[in-house]
Amino acid sequence: MATIQNVVLSLRRDTNKNLVNVKVTGKISFTKLEQCIMKTCKDSPLFKLKCKLFGDDAWLTGADDDLYTFPNVKVYSDGSPAPVENFEFETVVGESLLDEDFGKDEIYAKVKLYNLLAGTVAAKNSNVVTGWF
Repeated sequence: MATIQNVVLSLRRDTNKNLVNVKVTGKISFTKLEQCIMKTCKDSPLFKLKCKLFGDDAWLTGADDDLYTFPNVKVYSDGSPAPVENFEFETVVGESLLDEDFGKDEIYAKVKLYNLLAGTVAAKNSNVVTGWF
């Protein structure tokens, strides 16, 4: 089964405009069988990658705040898949979107890879970034 690795969240603030550049990067490792299927079925979307931002609050409320869903979805299926594929999600949001609780905010990204053929989902969380938004 494909695995997600090295998920990194970075936030770069523009305090003059009250905006934050959000970037999530990482890698997906595909098995030889998955690569073979992608080569054979290059016109069919076999894997979809989605990304969301959350406020790290489970310790306090029992559930993390759902802050933002990246609108773009990465689709993997082509005639020449690599054993390891890099991915990147990037957007600009208002600072207030990341203001998820009273006090210091703890933000992380969750990346999910949907295997449409097998019906499975692999998920991986990024590092937690703290700040005052």
